[in-house]
Amino acid sequence: MRLTEQQINQYNTFGFIVVRGLFEPLAGSMIEHYMKMRAEGSKPGDTGGTMDVPNDPNHEFPRMINMHDWDQSTQYWSTASELIHIAGELINDKPVLCQTMLYFKPPGGRGQALHQDQQYITTDPLIGVWVALDKSDQSVGQMIVIPKSHQYGLLEVEPADTSISFTNVQSVIPQDAEQVGLDMEPGDVLFFDGKMIHGSYRNSTADRWRRSFICHYIGENSQSFVAPQGKHVSHLKV
Repeated sequence: MRLTEQQINQYNTFGFIVVRGLFEPLAGSMIEHYMKMRAEGSKPGDTGGTMDVPNDPNHEFPRMINMHDWDQSTQYWSTASELIHIAGELINDKPVLCQTMLYFKPPGGRGQALHQDQQYITTDPLIGVWVALDKSDQSVGQMIVIPKSHQYGLLEVEPADTSISFTNVQSVIPQDAEQVGLDMEPGDVLFFDGKMIHGSYRNSTADRWRRSFICHYIGENSQSFVAPQGKHVSHLKV
């Protein structure tokens, strides 16, 4: 599919767009695939988050990372023409896959504190792609975005509240920032700028999952940069 001018303008203005139903036919089979992989045991790079909350179910179902390096299905899905074409339109360059993740977020699981992806991946432009595999709403800790926050530039980092976040770092949020929750159905896809502040809160349900498939792409002509002191997760002092 091709994006409309309105969609491209929305991305440039607000830092994100949601394309409804783009991966809807695949969501169920992706859940089945990754749950089977998780049941096989540990994988390279697994992370269940900080260990100061030992009863966080994310420890039992840790987030996978860079599965495309060793899993053929992930490589196929992460390079699907539907994702590559839209990402290319939004960054105005040929996309190059640089990261994949699968976030399980089981019932009761902690979310991830609000952050900018370029506080982790210091390449510009960078675009994130977040595929909802389950219904995502406030109860399960939906994706939270701060519209137009990509216009702030790279922000400073500070310690996060690890009672609600499985990571210990977050962006310093501007006082006038408005947090917006995105209701998404299985197969809906969020495309967002690498500087847009986003994250999520705890899955407060007892019986629902909020699994998501995540890709990051840089442009073929993207440039690496050095984050100013205090604006990269590695600079956090705790």
